[in-house]
This record gives sequence, C-alpha cells and structure tokens, in this order.
Amino acid sequence: MTDTSFSHPSRLQYPNKSKTLTLFERLKPTDALLIRMLLVIGVLLRLRQYLFNRSLWLDECLLSLNLISRSLGELLKPLNYHQGAPLGFLVLEKGVLHLFGTGEMALRSVPLLSGIASLFLFAEVAKRFLTTKAVPIAVGLFAISGPLIYYSSEAKQYSTDVAVVLALLLLADSIIRTETRPVQALLFSFAAAISIWFSQPAAFVVAGIGVTWLWVAIREPNKKDLTGPLAFGIITAASFVVSFFLSLRKLSQDEWLLGYWNGAFLPMPPFSLAAIRWLITTWLNIWETPVGLTFVGIATAASIVGMKEMFREHLRNLFLLTLPIVLALIASGFHRYPFRGRLLLFAVPSLLLLVAAGLSAIRRHTSEAVPWLGALLIGLLFFVPAEDALHYLSKPAGVEEIRPALQYVQQHRQAGDTLYCYYDAEPALKYYSSQGVIQPMPAIIGIESRQNWAAYLQDLNHLQGKERIWILFSHIYRGGGVDEERFFLSHLDQIGKRKAEMRATGASVYLYDFSEPVNRDFSKP
Repeated sequence: MTDTSFSHPSRLQYPNKSKTLTLFERLKPTDALLIRMLLVIGVLLRLRQYLFNRSLWLDECLLSLNLISRSLGELLKPLNYHQGAPLGFLVLEKGVLHLFGTGEMALRSVPLLSGIASLFLFAEVAKRFLTTKAVPIAVGLFAISGPLIYYSSEAKQYSTDVAVVLALLLLADSIIRTETRPVQALLFSFAAAISIWFSQPAAFVVAGIGVTWLWVAIREPNKKDLTGPLAFGIITAASFVVSFFLSLRKLSQDEWLLGYWNGAFLPMPPFSLAAIRWLITTWLNIWETPVGLTFVGIATAASIVGMKEMFREHLRNLFLLTLPIVLALIASGFHRYPFRGRLLLFAVPSLLLLVAAGLSAIRRHTSEAVPWLGALLIGLLFFVPAEDALHYLSKPAGVEEIRPALQYVQQHRQAGDTLYCYYDAEPALKYYSSQGVIQPMPAIIGIESRQNWAAYLQDLNHLQGKERIWILFSHIYRGGGVDEERFFLSHLDQIGKRKAEMRATGASVYLYDFSEPVNRDFSKP
C-alpha cells in the first residue's frame, strides 16, 4: 500500500515540522559552509553577468522602448511590438527608470535583484522540500544554472517569475502544513492574488497551490476546514480574471505571437501520436533550455526517482512542484501559454528540486552496492554547468552586441554619411539613438521580405550612386537555409565597394561606396 503521509521518516532526515529551524541550523557545519559558498558563487556569477553590461538585444529593446515612451497609465494599454509583461513588473521597471535613467543597467536592475533574491529563496524552499543531503545538490545546481544566471541580467520579466514562484512556494508551505488562522489565510490569499500581477506564470503556481490546499483540507478534515482554500480560490480567481481582461486577453489573441511560438503548443488531442512525440521532444529539450543541464538522460532519471520519492514520502510537496507545470502544459494545448524556452524558466526551481531529490535517493540506495554511482551522477550533472560558469566568469555571455557597432559608426562617420539599417536592427538603433550612443544621421530602414528574396535586391539597388553608406546588421534571420546577412553582403559586394567593416557578437556594420567601381578593399574608413 502506498504511503502518502505528510510526516517524513527520520531516517531520511527531512525537516522537523514541530520546530522551525533555519537552514544552517539543520545542517552539519561542513554542509552549512558549502551552501554559503554556493550562494556566494551564485551571487558573484549573476553580478559578473550584470556588470558585463552587454548590449540590449531585440526583445529587450522592444520592451524598453515601450517603457521609455509610455507614461505609467499608458502601460495599462496593450504594449507595442507584440510585447507582453505583467503590469506589476512594468511598474517596477518604470519606477527604476524614473530614479536611475534609461540605461541598460537600470533596465536590468529589477531582474538582477530578482535573480539574487531567488538564490536565497530557493535555498529556503530546498530546506522545506528536501532531505538535508539533497539541499546542497539543489542549491549548487541552481547557483550555477546558465539560464538562471543569464536571465538575471535580461531586461525582461523571466527572472522575476522565478522569484515570485519561489516566494509563493515558501508561503504555501507555511500555510498548508500548519493550523492556519482566518487572518493568515486571508493575507496569504491576497498576497497570492497580487503575485499574478507581477508574474504571468504565477497564475499556474497559484492554481496549483489552491488545488493542493483544498486536497489537504479534504484529506484531513480534523485538522483543516475548507474556508481557507475556498477563500483563496475566490480571491485569486477574481484577481486573475481582472488581470486577464486588462492585460492578457489581447496578448493571448496576438496572431504574430501565436505564429512565433508555433510548435510550443501541445498538439490536441493530447494522446495522439503527434502529441506523444511532441511531449517526448519537449521534455528532453526542457533540460537544456531552460534548466541548463546537458546530460538529459541523467536529469530525466533523477527527476523520475525524485518524483517517486516525494510520492512516497511527501505527496503534498510533489503536488506543489508539479501541478503548475501540468497546468501550463494544459494551457499550451489551448494555445494560451507557449510551453518552451524562457517561458518555462518559472519551472526550473521545481525541476531542480526533483532532480536533487532523485540524486540524493539514488546515492542513498546505492551506497552499499555501488558506492561511487551517486557521486558520479552528481558530478556529471554539475560538470558542464560548472565549466560554463567558469568560462563566463572571464567572458560573460553576449547576444547581439550592437552598441560597439554603433560606436564604431559614430567614431568613423563623416558628414553626409547615410545608415542603412537591417529591419530587425531598427529597435536597437532607436534605443541606442535615444541613449546618445550614435548621433542623428540620415537613415534608411530596410524592408522585411522573407517570402520574396528579389524584393531585398531591389531595395538594396536603391543605394547605388551614393558614396558612403553604413550597413547595420543585428538579429539576423537565418531560416529556410539562408543567412540574410550573407545574402545581403553577396549582393552589396557586386554593386558597391566595401571600404571597412566591424563585427561583434550577433551584430556587424559595413561601410560601402556605391559610387566607385567594384574593388574589394578593406582599408580603414
């Protein structure tokens, strides 16, 4: 018979619910020191990425242009450029920009603070949900996770999603596992309702908490009543409905976004061959992006073992961790939430907790027969993220370094120069022009014509006869087997003379003379 009790066997060293201890009070001195070191490493990695101050890439520029150009009240309206973000996050960002200006570091300060806060929130959640042996594994994987580090310095809401989800899990654990007074239940309900305005996927977590809380109340009628979970459901549902009609409804109907995320929705019906294939592929891809683990097989096996352990020992925790992911998957089947990539960053803490629980269980169960197996699996999962973390300490990750390309133009431009801007580089050009990186100059915005390549050639032919034209590229489309930058350059080299070039990560700029005979010359401008 399956044991789904809520008490943890002492042999597993789960948290003692009769007394609330801090994380470090529960651990051995060496384990406590290890976790402190891991938290420090996590903070340093996030600060290093932030202080690198990479250029804003396309998505960041699109959201930033909305924040810069709109008043606080105008943020209530649907955002331009097919952008969407929770209103609470937008208000925080707008407040920071009002205080510290509109530079990249100001735009990324809220995600950075969220990323650092998430480290400590996660350590506390791990204490509540895992055995003492599993806590350092979970904290270590979280601290060096490449995607979590990267999104802590991305001017988008994904890092905030993680912090909000972890705060909700902590509050839920405190509320559900103890005798809750009506005032406490009410305060928690309003806190959860407010969280939906700061994180879109928080709605899945809140729903998962509500279902779990109701299940606990029904299962243990002598200890709980239904007033708390029912009030929680009513208050949070009302908040979600208002939020949906105010800011999410039009976003969920955006045809461009639905097309962009095509393939990120569960095929319906969910038990068809296509759906099963999609589920398997999606599950395997999730481990690399957004979790950041390379050994997908080990991660999958460990998470399954972790789920089995929680099912046997603490079913409530399993519900809290997995129900939000299941609800997000169901929403994807109705084309309401893409189930892929950065939009699943909110699920990374839950997945890492399951992996850590599984690795700890494997190590415990095989300690006599194969004593080295657990350590080997843990080492393999840590190896690539740790190697990447060391690499990015010396050379942080960049995406589209268009700022140095524009600085190059500014330094070498001459009177009468014109800038031809590749269509997807326009938002970055607008943003960095507003920041004074490049002074105003005549500019031509290229057309987008992915279905008609001949139109690109006609557009470029209009440059003939001009003497000094800067060609700016960023966020290059490379679909359909064609690299548009190479395609453009091939034609430009036929109709003009390349005088200079500057290339950076994800961006480049070239100076052409279309008034002279074609002669490949790469001298300085």
